[in-house]
Amino acid sequence: MGRAATALEAPLDASAQGPVAVTVADDGAAGKLTVLDEGEIDQPSSTLTLPSFSPTSTPLRTRSAAPVFEDQEEGESMAKVPSIRSKPEQEDMFVEPRPIAPPAVRNPASAFNGYPSKAECQQITARAGAAAFSAALQYVATSGESGEDPTSCEEVSSEEELMTPEDMGPEADDDSLVQGGTSDPTVTSCATPALEGAAGRGRLSVPEAVQEVSSTTVQRRFRQASNEIPHDVRQFIRAGDILNYLGGNRWGHVVLALDPPQAFQAPVLYTAEKLPHGEIPLDVFRAKLCRESLQDPWGLTVEGEEDSSALVVAPEISSAIINYNAGTTTDRIRPGDHIVQVNGFASNGNDLWRIASNLLEMEVKLWSPGLGLKVIAYDVPIFAVKVLQSASNLCDISESTVCIVVHPFTKKLCAAGQGLGGFRINLGHQGPVEVQVLMSPFDNRTLDFALFKLAVNEVVRAPHDQKWSMRTAVRSYLRNAALRPEKYAKASAKVRLGAKLSDHWAVRPICSTVPARIWQKYFLKKAYKDRPLMNESGVGLGNFSAEAAFAEFVLMYMPVKDDRVLPDDLVSILLTTDAWDVLDIVRGPPDRRMHDRPAWASSDAPPGEAGKGDPGGPAQRTREEIRMFGSSGGPKRRVVPPGVSNRDGSRVALGLDQFTLYCGQQVSRRRKATVRLFESDGEPPRPAARIQWDGRCGPQQGFQCAACRWLQDRLTS
Repeated sequence: MGRAATALEAPLDASAQGPVAVTVADDGAAGKLTVLDEGEIDQPSSTLTLPSFSPTSTPLRTRSAAPVFEDQEEGESMAKVPSIRSKPEQEDMFVEPRPIAPPAVRNPASAFNGYPSKAECQQITARAGAAAFSAALQYVATSGESGEDPTSCEEVSSEEELMTPEDMGPEADDDSLVQGGTSDPTVTSCATPALEGAAGRGRLSVPEAVQEVSSTTVQRRFRQASNEIPHDVRQFIRAGDILNYLGGNRWGHVVLALDPPQAFQAPVLYTAEKLPHGEIPLDVFRAKLCRESLQDPWGLTVEGEEDSSALVVAPEISSAIINYNAGTTTDRIRPGDHIVQVNGFASNGNDLWRIASNLLEMEVKLWSPGLGLKVIAYDVPIFAVKVLQSASNLCDISESTVCIVVHPFTKKLCAAGQGLGGFRINLGHQGPVEVQVLMSPFDNRTLDFALFKLAVNEVVRAPHDQKWSMRTAVRSYLRNAALRPEKYAKASAKVRLGAKLSDHWAVRPICSTVPARIWQKYFLKKAYKDRPLMNESGVGLGNFSAEAAFAEFVLMYMPVKDDRVLPDDLVSILLTTDAWDVLDIVRGPPDRRMHDRPAWASSDAPPGEAGKGDPGGPAQRTREEIRMFGSSGGPKRRVVPPGVSNRDGSRVALGLDQFTLYCGQQVSRRRKATVRLFESDGEPPRPAARIQWDGRCGPQQGFQCAACRWLQDRLTS
């Protein structure tokens, strides 16, 4: 008995006025549904009826995405996803912040609780097609818990063609943030957000960029921390480590550390979170209250439920509180003040009320909510780290300086932002935004910083479109990112794997693409450092042993496909290698990072007295350590010798930025394209823009052909 047909709405044509209805008829026969791209539907009707499939059925016509990985089936392609236009946000992070309201109570009845698993989604996709599910996933990802769109994004249609890396096309994906957001992550809204953007706006929401601070402003406002502080993060984090922001959404948000951390001493640390059981704010005041009998009211009330309850001074002032206020000129008790401790006992409001109701006299500690921020530490070290990140509200892969702090109660690393003369812990949906740090297998003695910095700059300064991609996000959710070493036992298989990985480095990223891509590019350059790349004629033809060594490095340290890996998948895969470690403040740094810093870097001795190579005072030592062991900044490439050719035999030269290789050959027809252009010599490219492309590789700026990109990926200087 056949089942009734199932109707799904899928936006197969982004330029159409409304969605195209796709009817799937399924009579139980085994078969896999293949989705047509727009432009391939010849029926004039707006409804396309897809018959049931049997093993002998002729498959529907598709454009296969090439190249594909070995576990990807022939003809497999991603459905188009509508574009998202982000409204630009403007914020000066160092304007004195506005009052921060406590996070609103979420309505559990409106929350979407039926989260499908990854396996279930893959089954849904196999039966109903990637187009319908991608549209549904995008709708859920951009919708808030209340059904409204919290990102205030508007949907825009696109007529751009679905391109693949093999097309050599700088065409933007349909899901472009068309002139949305800003390329400068320091430009955000003037109002201080209640939630850290990296936490996302809902459990299935796409996270935004981590809140950035200005390192020069922090240096000007706060003094440098000493080297005798407890839980010194500078002993742990190195260039190349991965920071995963966990704040409430199910994805996480990862960034790549570029430089060693800098430490500053903040006068005060605030938080708006509910404190752990038994902990009270530091900005409390004491009061002794008395009443004549148990029948006299204290003038207190309990607000909230169970463990989240609070004992609060009621609007109707009692005689006990009036008598106390009459005898003091400071620290008067006001309606709304929270009693956080009674006779030395701290607990929730219900427990404190039960104690107070049986007392005639009590000594209490009260906290005035004010802006909703509690002081939880004074004179606390804050660590500033320069990172590289890709996010849905950024136009490019961008360098940012972020701040983290060791939570004084939980001893967890948390995201921090500046405000009220100090710093505050940034909140997610379920408490502080915690930062999970994956420490790489390398340290200051084993990492080749020149090659790593070159890999970072090649990713950051790439001329192709670098916007965060919804298509990559959906593909990452639906497909498996892990590489299985047993499939690549032979050297020839390793060489094929290396070629496929590097071919996908032009795919637009998501946040977890960035660390994987840079580390894999670094391993490729490491493999070629001591092996020849070019033949005697100067033509870059590659080296078999170098390509195999590159794949071995990847399988050992970064066994993922960077164009389809989610943050939580990246973390779990790296931890299975036993090469990466999760930072544990209490346990201390791993052995390889115990003594890899110069003696002067961790010394508080007077300037010039910290041993050999001491560059001076604390500020000079910090700058020198970053210069020696950092990977930020944009160097110019060494001049390319005359006669050097790419793998197609075309002569190459440096472009206007003095960094990117171009051959100037005609590689495509004239058409519109989305590329990144330069403003002046030596400057990094601007965000991607739509131009009329003449079809040539360069020769001064713009689109770079696959042959030149292949050669550039393998250069070691």
